[in-house]
Amino acid sequence: MKFSNLNLFLQKFVFLISKNIYFLIFISIPFSAFCIIPLIFINLFLVAILFQNLYLNRNTNTKYPFVALDILIALSLTYMILFLNDFIDTPTYLLAIPELYLLLRFFMRKGKTTYLNNSKLAFLLLFLAFVFAWFSSGVLSYVTGYVTNIQNLFNQFGYFPISNPLYLIVDFLSVFATITASPWFMLEMGVWLGSLAFFRLVEVNKIENKVRIFLMILAYFVYSIWLPSFSPIANGVEYIPYMWFNGFGTYGPVEPSYLIDGILGTYIVTAILSFLFGSRQVCSVTCTAPFMLQGTFQDSMKKYNRISKLGKKTLTSKMSNFYKILMIIIWGSLIIFAILSYLNFEKIINFTILGNDPTVFYSSLYFNVIWYLQFVTMPFLGNYSCVTSGLCAWGSFNQFFGYLGLFKLKVKDPKLCLNCRSVDCATACPVGLTDMRASFIKKGEFKAFKCVGVGDCIEACPHDNIVTHDIRNIIQKFSRKFT
Repeated sequence: MKFSNLNLFLQKFVFLISKNIYFLIFISIPFSAFCIIPLIFINLFLVAILFQNLYLNRNTNTKYPFVALDILIALSLTYMILFLNDFIDTPTYLLAIPELYLLLRFFMRKGKTTYLNNSKLAFLLLFLAFVFAWFSSGVLSYVTGYVTNIQNLFNQFGYFPISNPLYLIVDFLSVFATITASPWFMLEMGVWLGSLAFFRLVEVNKIENKVRIFLMILAYFVYSIWLPSFSPIANGVEYIPYMWFNGFGTYGPVEPSYLIDGILGTYIVTAILSFLFGSRQVCSVTCTAPFMLQGTFQDSMKKYNRISKLGKKTLTSKMSNFYKILMIIIWGSLIIFAILSYLNFEKIINFTILGNDPTVFYSSLYFNVIWYLQFVTMPFLGNYSCVTSGLCAWGSFNQFFGYLGLFKLKVKDPKLCLNCRSVDCATACPVGLTDMRASFIKKGEFKAFKCVGVGDCIEACPHDNIVTHDIRNIIQKFSRKFT
């Protein structure tokens, strides 16, 4: 089956399921307490269909965004009740609340809109889907023994009396991070966002983009789920060398046993790969971020890079002073934390942050809390805010070596760019690099610190004029000389 035919088939399938999705969710809620695992994943797939239908109707005012909102509210309520039931014995008859809500909203719903013109609505859609995934993965974590009670969650990073407001916040973040770091949460995000990434793979036209998205999906399930949680070596080794996320604090305090190959070795390997292929080898393929940002619905959030107040401040390839200062603070803090962590292990000092190893605290706070805040606030920050803000240490590390390295975008004919009026390349860029056309006209190429090589500009160019350039092109050039 050709991709164009497959894309058409999937669109028809999405529309068919979407017509009945309200009813399907309505009848599933009463069984949620009895068929927990299968219904969670069925509902996750239905949520993916929900978002794909929103995407397909993104340029038309319809009632469907409000239908989606009602469904997500009902699912969030359902699994919040089940989550609390696991820990404080909330009565399951409270599941009648989301049922009643759906029933009432069916008769009360009014209005039409599109999420691309309503940032608050877009935020609520993402936020509620995340809430549903968080509570349902919390339920799965309890059912499968990943956590046993709420106190264990609080104890993940040390117990503090909740009478102290600061410690209450710490406990809340500990609970939050424990669930978002769980294999069940990663698997649930994989079902929801992986489905949207697959829709995106079918939708794009360029073979290189299809390959990149395929590798991105594969990398997520291999590197982020299977290898660290379900593979034969998951519990047999202290760490898995050269995983993209083997940074300071990811596997625990900085210890001599894995400092060289586990941490520093990973930084060296990923720096070399970014030098050769660009930061896209992480920021557009192996990291969890592109997987969660490059599905159809999330990719459409790049419109908010250009229309939201905060998003507009990050446009162009120029790095603002705020960006530079924040990046320096992040990396300076991380290096200091790593040194302190090592000294802690050697028992030279005893430094902790609220009872936690400093690098573990940083790693958990960013990857398990802050990143997801960036994810749900895309309608206010724009897409890829992890790149445009300078908050992600892993991203900026690879972007630095990618900028020094061989990767760049080139055009076949700069004159085509000069006469181009649509400038679709800049509009399509999920990072908001709106100045690439000027560079194409002047230099015939574009190279930027914040460019992570997603390839949407290549996809969008109406003249098929943009190509990537990296180590592969150099190898091809030299091979032709000797053949």
